[in-house]
Amino acid sequence: MRIEELSVDERVKRIIRERGIEELYPPQAKALKSGVLEGKNLVLAIPTASGKTLVSEIVMVNKLLHEGGKAIYLVPLKALAEEKYREFKAWEVLGLRVAATTGDYDSTDEWLGKYDIIVATAEKFDSLLRHGSSWIRDVKLVVADEVHLIGSYDRGATLEMILSHMLDKAQILALSATVGNAEELAEWLNAELVVSDWRPVELRKGVFSHGQLFWEDGKIDRYPSSWDSLVVDAIKKGKQALVFVNTRRSAEKEAVSLASKIYRLLTKPEQRKLEELTESLESNPTNNRLREALKKGVAFHHAGLGRSERTVIEDAFREGLIKVITATPTLSAGINLPAFRVIIRDTKRYSNFGWVDIPVLEVQQMMGRAGRPKYDKRGEAIIVAKTEDPKKLMERYVFGKPEKLFSMLSNESAFRGQILALITNFSIGNFRELIEFLERTFYFHQRSDTSQLEWKAKEIVYFLIENEFIDLDLNDHFMPLLFGRRTSQLYIDPLTAKKFRDAFPKLEKNPNPFGIFQLIASTPDMGTLNARRKEMEDYLDLAYEMEEKLYVNIPYWEDYTFQSFINEVKTAKILLDWINEVPETRIYDAYNIDPGDLYRILELADWLMYSLIELYKLFEPKEEVLAYLRNLHLRLRHGVREELLELVRLPNIGRKRARALYNAGFRTQEDIIRAKVSELLAVEGIGMKVIEGLFRYFGVELPGASKKGADERNPKKRRGTLDDFLR
Repeated sequence: MRIEELSVDERVKRIIRERGIEELYPPQAKALKSGVLEGKNLVLAIPTASGKTLVSEIVMVNKLLHEGGKAIYLVPLKALAEEKYREFKAWEVLGLRVAATTGDYDSTDEWLGKYDIIVATAEKFDSLLRHGSSWIRDVKLVVADEVHLIGSYDRGATLEMILSHMLDKAQILALSATVGNAEELAEWLNAELVVSDWRPVELRKGVFSHGQLFWEDGKIDRYPSSWDSLVVDAIKKGKQALVFVNTRRSAEKEAVSLASKIYRLLTKPEQRKLEELTESLESNPTNNRLREALKKGVAFHHAGLGRSERTVIEDAFREGLIKVITATPTLSAGINLPAFRVIIRDTKRYSNFGWVDIPVLEVQQMMGRAGRPKYDKRGEAIIVAKTEDPKKLMERYVFGKPEKLFSMLSNESAFRGQILALITNFSIGNFRELIEFLERTFYFHQRSDTSQLEWKAKEIVYFLIENEFIDLDLNDHFMPLLFGRRTSQLYIDPLTAKKFRDAFPKLEKNPNPFGIFQLIASTPDMGTLNARRKEMEDYLDLAYEMEEKLYVNIPYWEDYTFQSFINEVKTAKILLDWINEVPETRIYDAYNIDPGDLYRILELADWLMYSLIELYKLFEPKEEVLAYLRNLHLRLRHGVREELLELVRLPNIGRKRARALYNAGFRTQEDIIRAKVSELLAVEGIGMKVIEGLFRYFGVELPGASKKGADERNPKKRRGTLDDFLR
């Protein structure tokens, strides 16, 4: 189907043609003929790189140009939100405004009302629904990217509830990899279904075993016995490779191992550019391991990397500078990073139940990264059989069908929070209305068992009443209580809120960082770090040493809660080190964690600390305790000791700059106001941009920027200059 044949606004066609696209892929054409342009719901289940995003863009933009309103584009990851935001900005030439929103779950974000296309994570949009943002009534289309994640234990329930809310209120376009029960999903959403295995780049799949590569068509190629010969072969052909392994440490180890083999295949200009790229990385233990491989054209990619490092790697791979990435499966979940050859080294991973097979859906998504449209005529996806029978791997992953999706509202924590939200934020008035809404969900669609649903919902309603999140009037109508409404708006598990409230009396008597951090770490919303067996005695000793600061009793060694408690103590100790300004590199070494792990812990702790304060305010708070909690929250946010609190309240002054200023004698805002610019510039990390920000913060108009350089060179002070003001 040619672009000019599309029944869409001429401006949409023009923009697409300007991208160099003259013809649609067959599944794209089929999708756009399904009735989706006329407002029908659609489930589009096609392989990676088959053009799902372009279909969503055409539907979104055409709808907005003709009908007005807003389109929401839901993604599972913050990184994916950033990527889609950059892509969709291209449509602003037509007068549409594009925004992305991923954080702060306690806001209506009314500013989004000015935008037409809003990219959001599912969790963020769910929180906006709970806050009743006024612009949501203008949403005409919801695009659910990676909708197969409805089967994800962590985040599936959130996505399912969003779609249940928006059904019949907005058009739904659900984008998915091929799944085992796409028909069931489409039936639930009252949607047309387009399923296809067509790919723009032919995908050749095979299994490698001891030097033999068995292709799905029966052909056999021979290589040296080690699987890494497949990587070297791809680079020699002028291509790139992705290697998927099951752990972070394997990704790092294989990257370093492959690097020595790849380096000799690089050109001199590539080696120079990689050296420059390596030097741009901040120094820490994880990045130091990354540098070793990166300067030789190989990188590892996993959740332990910082966001900036991941961006550097992804951009350099797209440019062709990095030849190989070794990655954990997270890379296959949405980030657009294809390569000619994909090698799946591991098909098993460790779980709570021992070693288990990686799901077919996940492996096929990894395979789907093979082949770069516009660059390759075909891509190759190869599974490595280490000890497994190659025939069984071929049957399971190459010829096998992906698993069916199942609703994750069976996850009690998710169900608990969603039922509270329905009662406190969505005006569900009684138990009958609650069941009627739950009968709209995928959970009910799959099971069609009202009695089971009622039993699960009743248990949660009793919990909510017993713990004063809600109440019942004499006519059995729900009465949302302030504690319940605020818990739902804060987007935390009701069990977390209960733990906080139960701890308030002890916290008031003994407010201290360690007790508060252990409390936060004990909640279901906070992912803790696992204490290794050899560490357990040390953390138990620490717990006894700090016993009077804790708000819980230390469990016995034999108690089933003991391991969890020790994990909480470890997590609390990391947070304690952070606010005591232990350098990040020492934290990584001491706790055997990566930067990404620390950032995630701090992000979660920051949110839970904010939630703790917000809930405490509901229960006749003591002003001195409230002030203490707010100061501790600021310390946690910036990672500083108490004496730096005044300085970190200034713009662009974080833990490093604040400590440098303090050590240089600038200990208060008054000290900074009286300082000379030359004195401030002598402080490590303080440049003119930072000083200009301080200048604006103190409310003095900034002088002309063109004079700035001359003024810095000339020590003579002139009236009205920054130097004059801050001397």
